[in-house]
Amino acid sequence: MGLPTLPQDLTFENQHILVTGSNTGIGLELARVFLRRKAKVFYLVVRSIERGNAAIAQLRQDAIIAKENPNAEIKLYQCDQGSFESVFTFIQKLKNEVAGLNTVVLNAGVSNFSFVTTVEGWESNFHVNYFGTVLLALELLPLLKEGQKNGIKSHLLFTSSDMHNKAKINVAQLLADDVNIIEYFKTEKNHSWDPSQPYSISKLLLTMFTEELALHEKDVIITSGCPGLVRTELDRGLPLWLKGPVLLMRILIGREILKSAETLIQSAITDQTGTYWSDGVIHPHAAVITTRDGKRLQTKLYEQTLQKCKELDSGIQLK
Repeated sequence: MGLPTLPQDLTFENQHILVTGSNTGIGLELARVFLRRKAKVFYLVVRSIERGNAAIAQLRQDAIIAKENPNAEIKLYQCDQGSFESVFTFIQKLKNEVAGLNTVVLNAGVSNFSFVTTVEGWESNFHVNYFGTVLLALELLPLLKEGQKNGIKSHLLFTSSDMHNKAKINVAQLLADDVNIIEYFKTEKNHSWDPSQPYSISKLLLTMFTEELALHEKDVIITSGCPGLVRTELDRGLPLWLKGPVLLMRILIGREILKSAETLIQSAITDQTGTYWSDGVIHPHAAVITTRDGKRLQTKLYEQTLQKCKELDSGIQLK
């Protein structure tokens, strides 16, 4: 069975759309799809301004965008999710310049197979893929609420991965009263011996948080989704011995990157909040999330994440 396609008449006309990690890979193709479908203002959020400008040049040269949406505004912002200073500088600038957002796709991420730290000294997969992403989400929620038009809810999409199904965590250990989940995963002491696990775990935590956030925040449609197997710059974090086999697998069974972006956008136009999407349809998420203890862990993760975010910014209002 083929992948579902976007409705032919789908339009983002007059909408303000923000995508992180949008200078390359899935993020750049998401930008292309949104702009081809007449997004009024697109916010390109990247770590490198130089590479962001190069991405804008590519988008401006796109024949379909030039024909269908020649007056679109593309605005460039810098944000490194592994730096609290960078996140808050970006948020302050954005809030000073933007009145509201209709769709946000938090797509930026890393895949490091060795223990690499961010500028804050946190394990990079956990910090960038999970905590930095969630912190941005909480900061952007007020703009999403302001962006609602004609009673149509705004959308918040987290780019997750089917790799979250491969995550191996000790639920009982994480539920212990003396364990703070944020402190646990940010340190080298608890870094998995399996080099694939930190990425998978970061996406499991992100998927859990998405579901829990949707239970608390009813004014915005909140989803997570996997774009599928494609070759992106996440591959640069692979060890040399793994790059060859992964590249071969992507060539043999991977999908074209623009198609993956369109598939992911299915989860940004749904009205079914709290859902996980793969191959353009709602999919069950990792089995651990559905267990009694998994639900308890999800609640604990949400509460401790929210607490840490509020320590960094007391202005976050979510409960």
